[in-house]
Amino acid sequence: MKIIDTDIAIIGGGASGLVAGIAAARYGCNNITILEKLPRVGKKILSTGNGRCNLTNSSISTDDYDGDTELLSYISGDIENPEEFFSSLGLICKADDTGRVYPFSNAATSVLDALRFAADFAGIDTICEYSVTDIKKAKNCYIITNGETEVRAKRVIIATGGKAAPSLGTTGEGYELSKKLGHSLTKLYPALAPIRTDVGLVKSLKGLRVAADVSLLADGKIIDRQSGEVQFTDGALSGICIFNLSAKAAKYVGKGEISLDTAPTLSKEELYGIIKSSAEIRATLPCEELLTGIYHKRIGQAMLKKAGIAFSKTCGEITSKEISLICTAAKDSRYPIKGVSDWSLAQITCGGIPASEVSDKLESLKSSGVYLCGEILNIQGKCGGYNLDWAWKSGYTAGMNASLSLSE
Repeated sequence: MKIIDTDIAIIGGGASGLVAGIAAARYGCNNITILEKLPRVGKKILSTGNGRCNLTNSSISTDDYDGDTELLSYISGDIENPEEFFSSLGLICKADDTGRVYPFSNAATSVLDALRFAADFAGIDTICEYSVTDIKKAKNCYIITNGETEVRAKRVIIATGGKAAPSLGTTGEGYELSKKLGHSLTKLYPALAPIRTDVGLVKSLKGLRVAADVSLLADGKIIDRQSGEVQFTDGALSGICIFNLSAKAAKYVGKGEISLDTAPTLSKEELYGIIKSSAEIRATLPCEELLTGIYHKRIGQAMLKKAGIAFSKTCGEITSKEISLICTAAKDSRYPIKGVSDWSLAQITCGGIPASEVSDKLESLKSSGVYLCGEILNIQGKCGGYNLDWAWKSGYTAGMNASLSLSE
């Protein structure tokens, strides 16, 4: 069996793994090896932000995350501002009017190229198509193998990502490796994904979008709220605002609902007045035309159906009580939570290795000399650059501390 000796082995050549290697080199380590199972590093980076790579957000707080948010306080080193970090790699960034930060080129390839160039310049050895099958602790090192080549490392950084988007290489191997080193896992489930509901409620709306205030309801309480554009898909609700509710929605499958206020800029009274006026103006038209102009025709028809209005009526035959029912359907349209879409449609993994099992340097408390970063830990952010921000920062922190521990 071929044997490779290295000071730091990084399992995973994605966002957190590449930055971990660059940080380790900056803090003095000159013998670093990245082990990537795919033919090239950084495949998932290329898919982020619809190919533009929303690499961070200009406004980030603890409130933007769920899970073990205390992990955010463990970030250290000169990575507090990812824009400055990428500027040091020669990448120019820009923020849009929502705070989402992208490369100036609007191309995710620019981000990956900047990371690859920096890794190459630092002399980091990258071994692709290396699928780790086992890891174990030896006397003075960790032994990592793929069955053919054995890598012996003084320090190990596990940066394998989670289980979301398996077509991009994240299929959960890191969890199994971590369990071999003594770690436990919280429950894992897909997030930043569509929320499945009754097919019959969305079938006629497939492909349409509507601006809405969205509430996650359970046990008669509002669990969380988001605003934005909701997209109706095949048996599910989608869109960024839905994605941001999906992690919490997964906890209320079969007992929670999504409520859409599809007239978020109008009070119920204002909407009532608009619909009443429309009914008078279009008195002789079929009632299915009542909401045309307020909504897309198919969405308007769905509102009438929810309100129990017979399509055989004309607009002028609709009563004041029925207009009130239409307003209720528009301001509080309910969709039962049947589940969250599977891993193939998810952007991130909820759950992972708990914060109680790592130090404030992101070093394993179960296996000294092993560091953990990125999605494998139990912390997850909403859409808008928050998860990549965590990947860069946690990767940098793990790489820096792994490198410093060698000199100590």
